[in-house]
Amino acid sequence: MADAVFNVACAATLTLGLARGEHGLERRLPVDLAALTEDVLGELAGELGRRGLRLQTALHPAHTQGDPQLLERLVANLIDNAIRHNVAGGGIDVTTTTTAGVAVLLVVNDGPAIPTDELERLQAPFERLGAARTGSGDGHGLGLSIVHAVVAAHGAQLTIGARPEGGLAVEVRFAPRN
Repeated sequence: MADAVFNVACAATLTLGLARGEHGLERRLPVDLAALTEDVLGELAGELGRRGLRLQTALHPAHTQGDPQLLERLVANLIDNAIRHNVAGGGIDVTTTTTAGVAVLLVVNDGPAIPTDELERLQAPFERLGAARTGSGDGHGLGLSIVHAVVAAHGAQLTIGARPEGGLAVEVRFAPRN
């Protein structure tokens, strides 16, 4: 019973984050996605180790402006999804860079194959492929919908691609800084 209450509380918190992201930004501060991503990876290092996943990073300065808390949620959701929806012995590649003045975050994982026609649906709240396809029954189906909302609030561009060998490649390109 306590787990069910905890799960509902987590879902409510994630939904609040989604709602905040959809209504625009209250503040825009300078943020380096590389530093933010490094902090998030530090927090999730234990989970990576427990699941036996390989992590490869290329964290180069990637400066943008935005709400630091929402951007941290975006990065955490992408990396958490890459961990959660991976395969035994799989890997995660995380890259931050700046290309032509645009900050870019790329998260790639070795997960199960995902049909390309399911990608758009996975960005809707409470949508999941299900335990039979992902190998995991945990989560609420809010991760990518929150990412989508935070990307929209920042005027960024989200590209989600199913990898032929399995897993996803998720790229977020932020608008050039003013």
